[in-house]
Amino acid sequence: MTFPFKKVIFDGGAVIELLLSGDESELYKNIAAEKIIPSTTTLAIIETEYILCRKLGKDKAFKKIDNLLSSNYFKLFSLDSFLRDISVLKCFNPIALPDCATIALAIKNNIPALFAKKESELIAQLDKKKFETEIYFLEDLIDRSKI
Repeated sequence: MTFPFKKVIFDGGAVIELLLSGDESELYKNIAAEKIIPSTTTLAIIETEYILCRKLGKDKAFKKIDNLLSSNYFKLFSLDSFLRDISVLKCFNPIALPDCATIALAIKNNIPALFAKKESELIAQLDKKKFETEIYFLEDLIDRSKI
């Protein structure tokens, strides 16, 4: 499967999908083959870690995150490099703060953002206006059975 981007900012949901889908998934295979060069925010990692902690337990969640970060497949961005951009997006858009961080980082780097699912508050904003970056959803791009 070919994705419509090479570089992309993963939101927490997309990171979760990747970590839960395993190394046979299309998403993993594309990252391993360097057909996708993913980045994410520290906030997305925090979000991923606590959600995986609830689903898998603390030890498994931490191991998955540690393996992801040590793999060097993902470039990790600290929020302090674009705090104001996040604040401005949140000020004018009633969407979740982690979503604002993902979109702000995508805009700052002029690359698309990848979300796992179409959440109602984000879709409502996309219906009203276009952000200064492309936004993709995993559920539109891949067969759920082959994530």
